[in-house]
Amino acid sequence: MKPITFFCPLLLSLLPVSSAIALPFPLPLNKQSEIIKALDHGLPVSFSIDLSYCTPEVGTLPSSTRGGSPIEGYRLTNDVLSFAEAKLVVEQTTGKPIQQVMRYSVYKNGNVHFEAYLYDVPAFVQKSKFSYNCSINSGVNFYLN
Repeated sequence: MKPITFFCPLLLSLLPVSSAIALPFPLPLNKQSEIIKALDHGLPVSFSIDLSYCTPEVGTLPSSTRGGSPIEGYRLTNDVLSFAEAKLVVEQTTGKPIQQVMRYSVYKNGNVHFEAYLYDVPAFVQKSKFSYNCSINSGVNFYLN
């Protein structure tokens, strides 16, 4: 939808003025530069991922898993925006706890690389790893909240 793309740079240019005002709806962020600008201004950014739109890497099975989360912290190195999240969850088949560590890398060209590692708890031995290649607005969407 082009009208949102048009308004996004305009709204991001007003970030210092609007940082105290809550948005009535999430605003899509369509480029890596828009995501970085929002994060650098301390604004809340969230993302959603739908792996059915992503390409699995060798050794990874296709998936229709979907999810999302706010970006809690980030790192910018060599034009790559990276962020990660870790969650302690219960494995569905065994009922035992496992640790999930998920890493996201957002590139200037709009590509997004997603990796997830699963570890047994409490030994913290790697159980499995999988990774996918996605794109902004095709598998991964970002929002200014």
